[in-house]
Amino acid sequence: MTATPVLYSKKYIMDFQEYGALIRSHRKKASLTQRQLADELQMSRATISFIETGAVTEIGVRKLSRLCARIGLAVQVVPQQPPSFSDVQREQARQRAEALRQTTEILSGKKSKESKRKKHE
Repeated sequence: MTATPVLYSKKYIMDFQEYGALIRSHRKKASLTQRQLADELQMSRATISFIETGAVTEIGVRKLSRLCARIGLAVQVVPQQPPSFSDVQREQARQRAEALRQTTEILSGKKSKESKRKKHE
């Protein structure tokens, strides 16, 4: 029996973009389009898209649980632990790198490949 992947982050606060990317990855592994998944779960395709891009910051537990179960993920509630010092440092470095990337993108007047790709998904 193989273990079901779990939606989990060591971060103190949920990172909806991180979870959304994981959900998108597993949806694609299940060979489902956003439309197919949405129809099956009686959700809108836009809702699936918003979840996958991290635009949804509020989602019901039942809805998230059904979505995850369908694509081979599980939602798990665990005691919250404060982040370690090294976790905080890594997260701050990631945020600085992302801010620098966005600033560079804005100043150069170009859109990143990922921004263009997201519009087409």
